Amino acid sequence: MQNFLWRTLVMKDLKLKGQVQSGEKKIPIVVRTKDRLLQFEFQDRPLQIRVRFAPEGSLIQRRKKSDSEWQVVTGAEKKEPVAGTDLAYEDLGIDFLRWPDPQPKGEDSVMMLDCWVYEVNPPVESNYAKVRYWISKGYKTMIRADGLNDKGQPIKRFTFNSVIEAEDTMVIGEMKVAKLTPGTDVSATRTFVQIETVEKNSGL
Repeated sequence: MQNFLWRTLVMKDLKLKGQVQSGEKKIPIVVRTKDRLLQFEFQDRPLQIRVRFAPEGSLIQRRKKSDSEWQVVTGAEKKEPVAGTDLAYEDLGIDFLRWPDPQPKGEDSVMMLDCWVYEVNPPVESNYAKVRYWISKGYKTMIRADGLNDKGQPIKRFTFNSVIEAEDTMVIGEMKVAKLTPGTDVSATRTFVQIETVEKNSGL
């Protein structure tokens, strides 16, 4: 299943506009996609992030502006929050989908979709002791993931709430990232990544 997900992780040449909302803070963003490249441009601050997806590990880079040199985000830096939100740099790379030896944990239903469930342990430094994720049987794509602490309790949850059909493709309309109070399903804080418009030609 991991190999299948990586083989199909090829994106169309698109420019997406939207916002990241964390509490009362709303950050306008432009997201550019092409092939296995994903680039975030934060419109209210000097920050751009580029993710190049690869089965052997995603390359995450950042810079302050378009004419600056890209700097690789490595090691403990990947655990840092992005722009003061609930997203960490490692979350953008979704590297847990290529961590070794994923363990099947049965089947479940999320948002009325039948899913396979897997758990995997990080082979590198991470905010999570393990990650549990749900793959839709029908769509063959991830629709939810939980980052767990060393007690097996969810501490962060990623859910994909909607999709947008535009430019002959489907893109994620809204992703919710919630920091959970350990041992509960109660959100301590939440961040929403919302896409509002989709255009052809990313400019990458």
